[in-house]
Amino acid sequence: MTNKCFLVIAAAASLVTFSQMTAAGGFNYTFADAGYRNVDSDNYSGDGFQVGFSFGATDYMHVVGTYSRLWVDDIDGASSVDVDIDEFTIGFGGHYSITDKIDLAGELVYVDDEYTGDARPDGLGFKTNINESEEGYQATVYGRIQVLEKLEMTPHVVYRDVDDSETGFGLGLVYDLTRKFAIRVRGTHFSDESTTNLFVGMRLNM
Repeated sequence: MTNKCFLVIAAAASLVTFSQMTAAGGFNYTFADAGYRNVDSDNYSGDGFQVGFSFGATDYMHVVGTYSRLWVDDIDGASSVDVDIDEFTIGFGGHYSITDKIDLAGELVYVDDEYTGDARPDGLGFKTNINESEEGYQATVYGRIQVLEKLEMTPHVVYRDVDDSETGFGLGLVYDLTRKFAIRVRGTHFSDESTTNLFVGMRLNM
């Protein structure tokens, strides 16, 4: 998974070079994100980081990818938890301008989750090793709404099929500090397992 992390970081860095190749009007789809990630559900909770990129390949298509690591110390039905969750996603998206201030967009990504570490299941007097992986996909439909000059709102719906299928709804905000830098907040709630996925970080526009 370390190699996948380097792949996402390298792809984000390469946007500095390739972003000059595409002229864009309206919303920008070439940027890099980095920040704090938190997942809280009925089954487990964890904190960590996430880095990602989006590259506006054409006027209507973009390529996306993320890498995140969560450090989990709380799992339902277990104690002495020390588990890492590495998640890698890569895929593509499409976007269409409804008005100058509203875009409709969608993304489809491949998801690879890897679980490593150990925990003591309730009722056992010893720890068990965890070394598992899951693969699947995630589809997202969202809007980009320029509500104020420096504030963008991104309501979204997510369908995720990794081990189990689930649907989530959420909202994101992007506040521009300068033309290059912005603060990004995004929250998604999946009702099936009462899972909340939160991201708070910085965005570099290119």
